[in-house]
Amino acid sequence: MKINTFRLLLLISSAAMFSCAGHTRTETDVYTITERDTLYTHHVQNDPGNRDRGIIYPSSKVFKSERLVTQRDSIVKRHYPDFIRLGLFESVGLIGSSSDHVMDVGMFGIFPDYNGMDMEDVNRKNKLFTGGIYRVGIIEQRVRWFNDAKNWTIGTSLVEMIAPEARFEHTYLTVAPIYVRKRYYLREEIPYICVTPAAGFAWFPGLSNYLNLSASLDIGSIGGLNLRAYLGLFVGYNSSNTNQVANSDLLDNDESITDVFPYFGIGISVLDFHNLVPETETEWKDHEHSSWRIGLAQVSPLWTNSEYSYMENVERAIGNGDIPNSGSDLIKGLSFSFANASIALPWFAENKFYLGTSLVNLLVLGNSNWGLGILPVRAGLVQTLVSKELTIEPFIEWNYYPSSFVNFGGKLNMQVSEKFTVGIIAGYASGSTNLQFAGDLSNEFGTGGDISGMYFGINLGLLDQIFTPEELRYNR
Repeated sequence: MKINTFRLLLLISSAAMFSCAGHTRTETDVYTITERDTLYTHHVQNDPGNRDRGIIYPSSKVFKSERLVTQRDSIVKRHYPDFIRLGLFESVGLIGSSSDHVMDVGMFGIFPDYNGMDMEDVNRKNKLFTGGIYRVGIIEQRVRWFNDAKNWTIGTSLVEMIAPEARFEHTYLTVAPIYVRKRYYLREEIPYICVTPAAGFAWFPGLSNYLNLSASLDIGSIGGLNLRAYLGLFVGYNSSNTNQVANSDLLDNDESITDVFPYFGIGISVLDFHNLVPETETEWKDHEHSSWRIGLAQVSPLWTNSEYSYMENVERAIGNGDIPNSGSDLIKGLSFSFANASIALPWFAENKFYLGTSLVNLLVLGNSNWGLGILPVRAGLVQTLVSKELTIEPFIEWNYYPSSFVNFGGKLNMQVSEKFTVGIIAGYASGSTNLQFAGDLSNEFGTGGDISGMYFGINLGLLDQIFTPEELRYNR
């Protein structure tokens, strides 16, 4: 899609506003502390010389009391979550939204056939997942409707796209749609299970307009991961002006488009956190955690034993005629993972083992020596060396799609702050890629093949937090 300058600036400003939106409620109590203390002292005053004081005579003992009063102010701040739902990304693979022009996006809407993907071929048929729903930047707040009935929320997302099929003019894109949801909980312990009817509409001027009615079965949130099954009805309208958002060369015409279709969908969301109403009255420090580690992104420049650096393909992609020999480069590769979670296994070994995943995992060892994983399966162990500061993490990771490779490695992690980690990573990867991307990725990293080699590097974590054994809910 090609978006004009005004709409691009609008999306960027909306993203900035959303990133600045608070998700913590702070309550402040001011106390005046008064301390009262009384000091008693006594001593005997004896004059020199001997005296016969007789039977009744005033005592020479002197008593003295002093009362002290001090006052000071005490300010106590308590921090609570100020949301029912706060999520980064959700995707849903739709079934039954089209019959002749399917997108073939695969499970959850994020497992397309990369080798068979052709953006100009919109006549694909006989695929199970025909379209997708994608949301970025999701937030829901509690509302007290219907005499303070339980579990009503109103929410929105930064961007929502509903694509029932492959033709661009039938893709519906909006900013800040309004959704009203009501949750009926079948299980109120982690992981939560609930049935959620929802009604949403897109209202933003100049973009798509639609009504989306749905009901979902939700399982989560644990480590920010959620699974959902959707059943819904969509009614949408794209005006001729709205269709100018898309590249006109790909449109059948510039006329208005109307779509009405029922759908079934299977979805997943990452870094998507939920609170029951009682949890919004529980301080952050007392919340239960199910994961050893949760983070937005990890990136590592790597030294590898590949013959040539991936920068050779970058030089070629940007058009440099004289491409230097990259065999002597110190940094030949990189690794990048996005939306990471490592969920603790509570059954053995003092809960030190975990199962984890990432939305996207890219490992580049060198020129044409790389692999890409969507929702890989990662197993490992976290050993705390210094509480809240230093941990060691051996792991094994299986990337099964679209590349197929196994990654054995280990990390030494240091928690610099609550939002940032730094460490050392080393390992060995082996497998195959065999992908033929059309576009920049193939130009930069090569068309793939076998991925094999050792690597060593510095690992940086952004918005990345490692929890201590005491913070896990299984140890409380």
